[in-house]
Amino acid sequence: FSIFFERIRGASAGGVPAGLHGSALISLRVLPSGDTLSTSTETKVIASTDLQFEVTVKNSGDNQEVRIPVTLTIQKEGSPIVKTQTIDVIDPAETKTVTFGEIDTTGVFGVSTNVKVEVKKVPGETRLSNNSATYPVIFSLA
Repeated sequence: FSIFFERIRGASAGGVPAGLHGSALISLRVLPSGDTLSTSTETKVIASTDLQFEVTVKNSGDNQEVRIPVTLTIQKEGSPIVKTQTIDVIDPAETKTVTFGEIDTTGVFGVSTNVKVEVKKVPGETRLSNNSATYPVIFSLA
């Protein structure tokens, strides 16, 4: 009961609890290889039927956050590949991973492209510079 009371008492008039709010994109890994992508160096990504991208997000604030959309976009000619998943609940200082699978890489082989990850702003968040990143990649069959 006291935890519930503290959360209500800490809320501001706008319904957002007082204190720092935020989520931070920590990393993007390619599975099954386990390679961590870089924002400054192009990475060769082996495309296969079991290709997945694993996004790690950290709650960088003082409050529990809920329903945070995480979007992965692979740029390609025509229309980009866009996938979104939601982190249901994340506590302060906790990290969570979201895995994106069933990636159709048709149309992106052998050309430099970008994979962008965006963690949607949470209510009350003011620092957004760590919510997204773009990773240069080249998809290959081997």
